[in-house]
Amino acid sequence: MNPSLRDLSYFLAVVAHGHLGRAASACAVTQPALSKSLKRLEDETGLALFDRSARAVRPTAAGLAFAEHARKVVEQYEDAIRHAQALSAGDTGLLRVGSTAATMDTAVLPALEVLLPERPGLRVTLTMGVADELHDLLEQGALDVVVAPMERAVPAALRQQPVGRDDLRVVARRGHPLLAQAPASLELLAAARWILPKRTSLLRQQLDAAYAAAALAPPTPVLEVDFVSAGALKLVAGGDWLTVAPAALLEDASGVMALPASPPLPLRREVALLARRSAAWSPPMKAMREALQRANKNTDGSPA
Repeated sequence: MNPSLRDLSYFLAVVAHGHLGRAASACAVTQPALSKSLKRLEDETGLALFDRSARAVRPTAAGLAFAEHARKVVEQYEDAIRHAQALSAGDTGLLRVGSTAATMDTAVLPALEVLLPERPGLRVTLTMGVADELHDLLEQGALDVVVAPMERAVPAALRQQPVGRDDLRVVARRGHPLLAQAPASLELLAAARWILPKRTSLLRQQLDAAYAAAALAPPTPVLEVDFVSAGALKLVAGGDWLTVAPAALLEDASGVMALPASPPLPLRREVALLARRSAAWSPPMKAMREALQRANKNTDGSPA
């Protein structure tokens, strides 16, 4: 038995689309050719891979199990091609990077400022999204690496490693009344009006934990956001809001400044680089990792 990569790719397309016509269009083949490929695969495996009794084409339990392994075979082949092409290209080639909005300005763009002048022939595509979407794209082989805040757990097929750290600061507008009382007590800070990330974020959990350790109720935000952006800092600059933001964002922000707390709040965000566990690390991928580490000196990242 020796199924071809083409047959495996067609099979995975049908699993993904659940419809022969749509899968055939996605693969740029005729529907009869696709059906013939599926029959050949079922004959070679001796398995009924699809339930064709319904209007949609649904994989059987055996088909789903086979798809999991087939996907790995196709991904490894595609990784091997990309790795060989990257080695052949040297300082040229294509690097597909995903980033969350929270790490784009503070980690990815500074790293590219380091990387691109050193590799003028390298092409980079940037995809910004939420972590779960980027994880899916990475698992599917549509991205080479993803830069995102470190998480407690990621999908089993992925590996994350630290490449930097964002030191975080309590931020207020210049002239905020609490600056006259700096370093401000945790009680005074808690009574202020806050813009904060949602409770699911590690940053918010760190802030709540710091207040819990001091036996105090944490700040209650007036506005909750997915992440603290440059736009959120503009809101802070125009009113008596407080927020927490990476120190790097304050360098280019106008009208805001760090507000010291007493006792100091131990807030930091680890930045991680994610890749598929099965992926061969191409020279551009390694160069991106090194650029991230060089752009952010607060790192203890280890090589893959």
